[in-house]
Amino acid sequence: MRIFIFELKKLWNWRILLVIAAFGVITWFAFLADILDSYESLKTHGIYGAYQTEMFKLYGETLEPHEWNDFNIQKKYADIYTAGDTIIAAEPLFAKYDIATFSEFIAWYESESYWVFVDGSILVNGVLTPENQDRMDMQDALYGVYEGVTLDEWYSSPLVMLGCLRTLEDRYTNQQEHLDIYTLNDLRPAVVRAAERLSATGNNSLINGYLMQEFSLHAAVTGVFALVSIMILIIPLLIIDRSRKINLLQYSSAVGRKIFRVQFSAAIISAIVLSGILTVVSFAVFLSRTAEYWNTSIMSLGGNGMWMYDVTFGQYVIFLGGMIISACVGTACFAFILARFSANIVTVMIKSVPVGAALAAILALSVNMAFSYNNIVFNQVFVGRVDMSEVVICGAMGVIGVIAGGLVVRWERWVDLG
Repeated sequence: MRIFIFELKKLWNWRILLVIAAFGVITWFAFLADILDSYESLKTHGIYGAYQTEMFKLYGETLEPHEWNDFNIQKKYADIYTAGDTIIAAEPLFAKYDIATFSEFIAWYESESYWVFVDGSILVNGVLTPENQDRMDMQDALYGVYEGVTLDEWYSSPLVMLGCLRTLEDRYTNQQEHLDIYTLNDLRPAVVRAAERLSATGNNSLINGYLMQEFSLHAAVTGVFALVSIMILIIPLLIIDRSRKINLLQYSSAVGRKIFRVQFSAAIISAIVLSGILTVVSFAVFLSRTAEYWNTSIMSLGGNGMWMYDVTFGQYVIFLGGMIISACVGTACFAFILARFSANIVTVMIKSVPVGAALAAILALSVNMAFSYNNIVFNQVFVGRVDMSEVVICGAMGVIGVIAGGLVVRWERWVDLG
């Protein structure tokens, strides 16, 4: 036990921890802060505007038929048309084209004549024709496009709100029509199974459509940071002893011959602890703004794609955290093996860069958009056939790393030490 504690102390060197902390600060300001800000914006500035977030606050985790009726979407349409009428009444340009109401503008805006430009082009000799300039000015007025407009103001304009409300209505009233596309035509068996599950539940989750997309990206960046940190932590443990030939002295005694095994155990424990700490801290910052969705099912099909499994967001967080920790354990084992077969720090760094890059890529591709039908590992490696294939990949990284490292430790005593 004393040897184990001694090796742990060697691993958790304050200088190395300081490097990891500095790397963490850079990662936060370079990537993670922007991802969190992006999600905060998309809560009210996505394809549904603020409507889906409003429904979640009103009705909770799922939308039932009576709640949809209570939401009174026709009243919201009427409010949008009233706001559009006000803008049109105040702008003489609309009267020039005999447009007196927002409904008349929408009918024209969505007709073929609106999009057939004079002279066959929006530009004539590089300049907008007067009629096409009028079209764009009217559109801009109803889109709320003017100098100094904020994103909130733009999303409060009639045309934007109309588009968001129509998208929301399509999401919650035509879900079976959208699901049939996948159950009848998709060639990926796992996607077909997911569409059937969604059909059975009514595709009624009120989870924010951007939550899993942004959180999985946040988790992928966190995972790469944790993976690199593990390599920074583990490699010096073994390479310093070997570059100084201390391992040859250790093998001269019965206790010393156990050190390699102890170091391997310390590397695994340290990988679990460090990756766990980094993951929990990083996730906690994100969850501080999204905790209300903890018990909401992520399984949904909307404008942001299909999320295929009936797990809550809280379970999704745990799955992604487990994937990161498993991959980091495998990384620690591979780093340990690289250090074992390297003579000095330069040699091990040359080897670790491509290996670390490959492991980081596998982890990032597995975690980003995990449990979505757009995940690259799910589509390109498993061809849409294996459920939760991303978890399989990250789990395999951990298992293969531990087995490979264990074999190296087991056969170390038969290595010719020269």
